[in-house]
Amino acid sequence: MSLRNALLEKARLEQIIGVVREDHADIGEAVADAYARNGVRLIEITLTTPEAFDLIAKLAARYADIGVVVAAGTVRSTNDAALARRAGAQIIVSPHTDYQVIEYATENDLLSVAGASTPTEIIRAWEAGADIVKVYPAQHLGGPDYIRTIRGPIRDVQMLAGGPVPLDMIEPYLDAGCIAVNLGASLAVPDLVRTAQWEEIGRRALLATSIIQSRRDVAEPETYVH
Repeated sequence: MSLRNALLEKARLEQIIGVVREDHADIGEAVADAYARNGVRLIEITLTTPEAFDLIAKLAARYADIGVVVAAGTVRSTNDAALARRAGAQIIVSPHTDYQVIEYATENDLLSVAGASTPTEIIRAWEAGADIVKVYPAQHLGGPDYIRTIRGPIRDVQMLAGGPVPLDMIEPYLDAGCIAVNLGASLAVPDLVRTAQWEEIGRRALLATSIIQSRRDVAEPETYVH
């Protein structure tokens, strides 16, 4: 299995991506630590976060032994993608669809997540080679109902619900057909970040991962041997 395929399977399994988009590098690191310590195994560092590449490198080294995969978010050029890869990012996430960024990710065995909104954009991103299409901003486009509607004719596309996704909307998006959801401000609530309540952010991350685990438990009932 290629690394890209393994990463796609991990996204299908984990189903939540913890997004870090902060105004200071140390705050971004504290948020990412709160995610990782509470079960989030896919963590996206947006390149709008100061010193993002250094943070990607730190997290990739710090949490590799517990299976955390670091994604680079808000990637808008192949240069950004290359810097992210060198820092240790294995997933390249864009708010839009850039054919060259998708091609770079594919050639370097990285998982490509391209942003799109309309059915035309979604199909073009998929046909360009994106592994996952991030429907963004999902809530403002119509939420799970929008996903459910467009998945009628577009069933082969792997879709991610792009933020902001509230915690109580995780299951509706997954039930509508998304393979995963982006969680950012619903975990790192701005008021909690401002007051450095890392434990509370961690508690919210744990709640999110618990929702996914509960769904797994229902999908895979225990087998009893008599």
